[in-house]
Amino acid sequence: MKLPHESHFGSGWRVRVLRIPRLRGEKGSTLFEFALILPLLSMLLVGIILGGVTFYDYVTLAEAVAIGARSLATNAGTATPCTTATTALTNAATSLKTSAITVSISFPSTDTRSDSCTTIYGGDTAMVNATYPCNMTVPFTGINLCPVSGPSSTKNSGGTTTMSCPYASCISSTTAVEIE
Repeated sequence: MKLPHESHFGSGWRVRVLRIPRLRGEKGSTLFEFALILPLLSMLLVGIILGGVTFYDYVTLAEAVAIGARSLATNAGTATPCTTATTALTNAATSLKTSAITVSISFPSTDTRSDSCTTIYGGDTAMVNATYPCNMTVPFTGINLCPVSGPSSTKNSGGTTTMSCPYASCISSTTAVEIE
């Protein structure tokens, strides 16, 4: 006589249960986790690239402002020293869009002799300032993280989200120079 645990009763049922695919298996979970994390990694990579480009533009503008200030200091005796300095500044900013660079040359209010570029004296101090707008549009989204103008707010027009910076430009550099 066979014992109940030795009988073949229900063995077909057990085989059928074992052959049903597992609903909670781990197959495909790696792909699912990658799909969840991919947008975050993509945004991080785009942020690093945009930040690097913006920093490169800042370094280029700062070097160009230093060259423009040096040109102003050495060409003070010419007829148009500010024009020469502005030209030297825009020529030095080779990787930037020169039409977007805003250059201003001023003289501190404590200096009573020099008030414009027409009357520059030796020993005077001048401030050379340049600004450059940055474009931080995230690819494939239409989101601009730092447009040039507007108050700090979020706008939605035509499906494009824009976050406005409170500044007139994103990149700025100022150098003080003593006129020779």
